[in-house]
Amino acid sequence: MPRVSYFLSLLSLAFACSAFAAGGGKRIAITIDDVPAASATAITPDETTRLNQALLAALKRHGAKAVGFVNEDRLLVPGHVDEGIAILDAWLTAGMELGNHNFGHLGLWQSSLEDVEAAVLKGEVLTRRAAEAHHAPLRYYRHPYTQTGRTEAEREAFETFLATHGYTVAPMTVEHDDYVFACVYDHLVAQRDDPGRQAVADDYDAHLRASVQVFETMSQELLGRQVPQILLIHASRLNADTLDRTLTTLTELGYSFVPLDEALRDEAYRLPARASGRFGPSWLARWARAQGVKLSVYGQPDPQGRTAQWHTQLCSH
Repeated sequence: MPRVSYFLSLLSLAFACSAFAAGGGKRIAITIDDVPAASATAITPDETTRLNQALLAALKRHGAKAVGFVNEDRLLVPGHVDEGIAILDAWLTAGMELGNHNFGHLGLWQSSLEDVEAAVLKGEVLTRRAAEAHHAPLRYYRHPYTQTGRTEAEREAFETFLATHGYTVAPMTVEHDDYVFACVYDHLVAQRDDPGRQAVADDYDAHLRASVQVFETMSQELLGRQVPQILLIHASRLNADTLDRTLTTLTELGYSFVPLDEALRDEAYRLPARASGRFGPSWLARWARAQGVKLSVYGQPDPQGRTAQWHTQLCSH
């Protein structure tokens, strides 16, 4: 090949790679529920503060702008409310965003529509004050248990209520049963079982890799491409200790991190998603259901091995 043609070919390839990295590569937004903390065992205010510091440090190291969804009832620890408010300030100071996860973590299955609507308003008081002080938006609502309604009429009524109060629903497309791993991890922390904790962390990373592959398959079968994914995890000890590894794994799998608002600009997030009923799967599964499209897979695999066994022993009560 002549030298000029070879150079032009390399230049074209460089431009193509640059375009792929800029707009065509795999992207994922990080969302973290149950701020300030979710724990299967007792957790102190000091530990809650350290947990959030660890989450924020990992996010900043990887340049990931996350949304933390707040349960304000968990901020109201007698004698420690100021520490809870400081956690909200820390999220916003770090350049992250806060969202509403309602007061009391009420889902639209066991609680009435009226009670959940009241929980939305009760759950925004401290968060809105913090957001306004930082000139930051408070615009997203994440349904607890990702339950969007028992019926279509209820889903539509609740989403109308949310829109009236300035909220956009925050969907998710990727989850990997982190609450299962986190419950086991909490108990092993209490037992000071460091080898057990490491085993859970290893299982957790392996399960993330397997789950991402499943959701990529769903996206490809349904949309013919990779949608900007939205990861849902929780503010737990497990994620405080492993978020750096999680974000590294996602980078190794070819993902770049984008803010939630950027992910939601993709046209896929305007597809219809029906009321969830009791269970709240990935929006990829909801879109497929609404369109009558059959997929080869519908969600993450069940946890297996040591963690599954420990979960039965420690958490099934």
